[in-house]
Amino acid sequence: MSQYKTAGITRISQLLETLKLKAGFGVFKPVGVHDLSFFVRQLSTMISAGVPLYHALTTISESIENKTLKATVLAIKDKIKNGAPFSVCLAEYKNIFPPLMVGLTKVGEVSGLLETVFMKYADLLEWEEEFKSKLFTMMIYPLVILAFGVVVLVLILVFVLPRFVAIFADYNQALPLPTLILMKASDFFAGFWWLIFAVVAAAAIFFRRYIQTAKGRKKVDVLILKLPFVGKTVHKAVLSRFFFLLSVMLGSGVPLLEALSVTSTSIGNRVLSDYILIVIKNVQRGDSLSKALREFDFFPKPVIQMMQVGEETGKMEIVLNKIAASYERETETSTRRLMILVEPLFILGIALMVGYMALALLLPIMNISAIVK
Repeated sequence: MSQYKTAGITRISQLLETLKLKAGFGVFKPVGVHDLSFFVRQLSTMISAGVPLYHALTTISESIENKTLKATVLAIKDKIKNGAPFSVCLAEYKNIFPPLMVGLTKVGEVSGLLETVFMKYADLLEWEEEFKSKLFTMMIYPLVILAFGVVVLVLILVFVLPRFVAIFADYNQALPLPTLILMKASDFFAGFWWLIFAVVAAAAIFFRRYIQTAKGRKKVDVLILKLPFVGKTVHKAVLSRFFFLLSVMLGSGVPLLEALSVTSTSIGNRVLSDYILIVIKNVQRGDSLSKALREFDFFPKPVIQMMQVGEETGKMEIVLNKIAASYERETETSTRRLMILVEPLFILGIALMVGYMALALLLPIMNISAIVK
């Protein structure tokens, strides 16, 4: 009897987790790229070994550490047991499984190459994880410098300056302009810190909602691509992702038009996404992919020539993979150069800020010392 009771409790808890995921509460335990990559790689290995999908999901769910992903896999396993297609099940959890994974799974189900599709997608996830890790590693030092500057500024305005203000008040002397400006800033921060944080939070929420719209996302993407230094780096990163996505899908047996369609929704850049939609129309009317891309300056001519060779030799997947790897290296190099430029600028900014504060505090002290003498 206790076994039935335990099984019933487990079933209820799984149902509650599924309802939470459906309602969107699962976002509090996000599924990272590493978790998803582990799941897809394990699934590919077990399916290629001949393990049925239901049993593969059952086995993998026992080794998943992320609670959100674990609950989702258990819910999907029950749906598959009742006859639901795997791609349809994945599409019900849009917050966890990207449209690209859903599209590739659908292709794998139709072609019977599900293990190949998952292996290619796992390669893509691991590539993206490694790429982002490299970028984040290069950005750590500038971010630490920026955080240090903000902390120093807050400490001086909140704790150090008020003590000096009390000393200055005892002498009833006219304060220098730099000191007055600093005092006004300190008073405003001390009295309206809550307003500052509220405005920053509101601006962040507004910006996040704005970029979630198609119009806002495109304006931000256009602006980023036009920024000095940053724009070129982002351009290379976007091209690297585009060619790698296309390589993965074509290597998984996805037809070109469908691969372009899925890429347009998964690329993460609205400018390139709009270009891809036009490319799809040109390919539909009979143009080759290289000819369709040649109409846009967004795609460099040497890349177009390499793609044309890939089309003629039937090795498009290999060519796209090499192009993606090349742009990945260029993006890493550009990012490293950008960080080398940003680091001294951050240090100079902090030095100027601290120097100004020191000057603002020393000037009245020097005046008071002259009066005392």
